Amino acid sequence: MENMDHLRGFFNAKNFKSYHPLKSEKELNKWLGSFIPNLTVTSGSKLEFLRQLNSFALSHFEDELFFKQLLTQSLFEENIIGAFEVGALTSRLDLLKINGVTTAYEIKSEFDSLEKLEKQSQDYLKLFEYNYLVVADKHLAKAKIIIPGIFGIYTLKDKSLKRIRVAKKNKNLDPKSQLSILTSRELKTTFKSSEPDAVLETYSAGQINEGVKKALKKRYSKKWGFIKERSSEILPLDYQYFFNHPVSPSLVYS
Repeated sequence: MENMDHLRGFFNAKNFKSYHPLKSEKELNKWLGSFIPNLTVTSGSKLEFLRQLNSFALSHFEDELFFKQLLTQSLFEENIIGAFEVGALTSRLDLLKINGVTTAYEIKSEFDSLEKLEKQSQDYLKLFEYNYLVVADKHLAKAKIIIPGIFGIYTLKDKSLKRIRVAKKNKNLDPKSQLSILTSRELKTTFKSSEPDAVLETYSAGQINEGVKKALKKRYSKKWGFIKERSSEILPLDYQYFFNHPVSPSLVYS
């Protein structure tokens, strides 16, 4: 496959959102051709094509996918359960870590807007014990004004994550909001009632927090275990795809 560096000027993070690992090599070439007419890239295999595409993207873009793969790889080194795109009231959290506590990670790359950050911060404070903003330098100064002081902050330094502020434990969890992110079945299994009001009357705030963590760990354990066990087979851009679709990487990449 020819070197892809000459494509740098034609790609951007927005275009890369239409990337999908299930595309055939022919479809991937068509996708590239939608940005660069008449371009055809040849390779020995679809897997080699995707390897070079991943290398190119991660070398040239510091977008949400770039931040997310850095976080994911760091969490693979820990004995935790992780989850992507977790529903959080009116927001959707980029990455959640669950062990003895819940830790939320919201990503704002240089291509993202901070328009929703204040509302996202408010939602996460109702749900999770520790909260981090993972932010591009471009947004750092403004983001510091928006997020609560107990939020921790990660930035990017030489293509690596650097923690510049440690998160403080959140003591303002809202049990009713926490229960709202569980399904009726999860409520029934965890608290012996599918009615949130009944759970609120029966259990303390601390018990609800512990129960919610238990339910979320159960929900995401197999999915996270799948990508962690196969991390050497999965290309970095595809962690989230395989989290949601636990099929053999060799089938997708063939």
